[in-house]
Amino acid sequence: MKHVISKSVGIEEFKKRFSEIREAFLNSLKKASEGYEYVRYFACDENGLPTKWVWDDETFTHNKAEGSLYDAVQFASNMINDGMCFSYMGCLSGSNDLEVWLTTFEKPIEKPKWPSSKEPKFELTHEGVTLE
Repeated sequence: MKHVISKSVGIEEFKKRFSEIREAFLNSLKKASEGYEYVRYFACDENGLPTKWVWDDETFTHNKAEGSLYDAVQFASNMINDGMCFSYMGCLSGSNDLEVWLTTFEKPIEKPKWPSSKEPKFELTHEGVTLE
């Protein structure tokens, strides 16, 4: 989903609306995993290849491939704040287990690529916020 904010609003109103849009998207990410017994979070690059994305304070690197809901929300929030497009999708893994895959990209890419072996059960894209 693409979000447009009128150029006629002031900076404080823009910040408020941007924050509301970001929080609504983050809440959808949180709600997407409700009702599943076991949920795992992964990320892939713009080509659909799995990547290490979880920050490790001990090594000061992104050296983990699987994260928590907290990690996913922080990742999405940071990317949206940086003006990136952000997508997530969920796919079933096991009886009632859910894998949530995350990716970030920039225009002109229109739609994310997911790992080829994963079939999305649901997905949502935040296409950024623009002024018009």
